[in-house]
Amino acid sequence: MAKKYDVIVVGAGMVGSLTGILLANKGMSVALIDKSHGAYPLSIPPAYDARVSAISQYSQSLFKEAGVWQKLDRSRLAPYRNMKVWDGLGCGAVDFESYANGLSELGHLVENAVLCEGLMSKVSETREIDTYFNDTIAQYQCSEDGVNVELDSAMQLDAQLIIAADGALSQLRQQSAFDTVEWDYGHHAVVTTVEIDAPHEDTAWQAFGEEGILAFLPLPSVDGRHYISIVWSVSPQEADSLMALDVSAFCNRLTYAINHKFTALDLTVSRVAIPLRQRHAKQYVKSGIALIGDAAHTIHPLAGQGANLGFADTGELVKLLANAHKRGEALGRLKTLRRYQRARMLDNIAMSASMETFKRVFSTNQPAIVQLRNMGMSLCQNSSFLKKKLVAHAAGLSTKA
Repeated sequence: MAKKYDVIVVGAGMVGSLTGILLANKGMSVALIDKSHGAYPLSIPPAYDARVSAISQYSQSLFKEAGVWQKLDRSRLAPYRNMKVWDGLGCGAVDFESYANGLSELGHLVENAVLCEGLMSKVSETREIDTYFNDTIAQYQCSEDGVNVELDSAMQLDAQLIIAADGALSQLRQQSAFDTVEWDYGHHAVVTTVEIDAPHEDTAWQAFGEEGILAFLPLPSVDGRHYISIVWSVSPQEADSLMALDVSAFCNRLTYAINHKFTALDLTVSRVAIPLRQRHAKQYVKSGIALIGDAAHTIHPLAGQGANLGFADTGELVKLLANAHKRGEALGRLKTLRRYQRARMLDNIAMSASMETFKRVFSTNQPAIVQLRNMGMSLCQNSSFLKKKLVAHAAGLSTKA
């Protein structure tokens, strides 16, 4: 006999787990399914997780609502209060400062493993969530009347709605025949954690130039020693070259790429090269099923907004489902789910288009374009109005993204 739930969430990563907790907090029963074991052991600083997310103030508010932010180890959170962006091929530069915009910080840099560990701790305490780890969906049927799922373990589950939060290569999206628009960015992101020779000043640094697109993201200092996470977006060939360098040579290249603002001393974790691909589902919903997070969209990481877009999906979908649940509406009804699609798709498409434009403009060395982008950066630097708008958007205070 099938076990009944209001909602089945497939994928227990950051977006899926947060969605499950928030739905449970609204009085809905949730089945959380993941092919992994659901455990996220933490490394010991300064061996910080190489995968780090910039958590906006809006995303932070969702984690607080879920009761997760309060659980996180404060020594693993790095607030960033400023952002400095410059063009390595010219004189263009923009400084964003939290205090100038009435904010205590722009956001926090947090290791993905820290967020996942905090989410799993909360999931384990939440009576309305049943977990099915080390398991996958063998077959399922979706309609407005409900969802029937059979797991590989032979467990039978019924629900009103199934949510695909199973990542960029979502099996559920593919099996449900959602069409996507996608292309290769022609970039790989080299990520790692680096010890530097001076304090990062609670500042996120980003450089565009002949060495690629490079983000220096602050991490907590340990015993007077200072650390940053890097996301270095370069061509696949250049990524291969960077991965082949020994640690000393890599640090020298990194110091040059950051224009000697810091000296890279050592790496505390191994480098990872991640292919970057843009992907966007043409629809987010069908009867009985909804896509969220990377299952619905992936973008270039240069602005650090990918995770926040997924959390904004969560916030909108949970709000909609909670209202439908109160009214006694079927949660899988297409008319209901399309409200979520309308609320999120335009914002996500706009961000995706912006990242593609930024990538094209800032990854070229053509003199005319370099001159134009330097003029644009100078204009932004001299306009408090533009900077406040950009800061509000990045913090999620204007568009909740």
